[in-house]
Amino acid sequence: MKKGISHAGQRKTPRTSTIIQVDYHTVDSFFRNFVDNISTGGMFIATPKPLEPGTQLRLEFLLPGCDYPIRVNGEVTWSRSVSSEGQRRGMGVKFASLSPNAKDNINTIIKQLRSVP
Repeated sequence: MKKGISHAGQRKTPRTSTIIQVDYHTVDSFFRNFVDNISTGGMFIATPKPLEPGTQLRLEFLLPGCDYPIRVNGEVTWSRSVSSEGQRRGMGVKFASLSPNAKDNINTIIKQLRSVP
């Protein structure tokens, strides 16, 4: 995918809007930003300095109502380095290996968020 282009229609699982703090790191850098939306397949991380597509990450985040952090590997699949109307700078991250327990927790939170008017 080209840098700066989102392909929401190509996602296998729909994302749900939420605000969750996420810590993530590459081989040589550590970051802390916020998730704008999440699914069992990945998340959008709002950041003024998105990483290049293909960058491998180790993510850690705490879901609402969950007593322990989710730790998962991910890969930047696309990034948007310039804000446009209604779209923040950031990057789409695909989860590389999500445990069944973490997937269940994310699904539970997504269902709760979707049921809130």
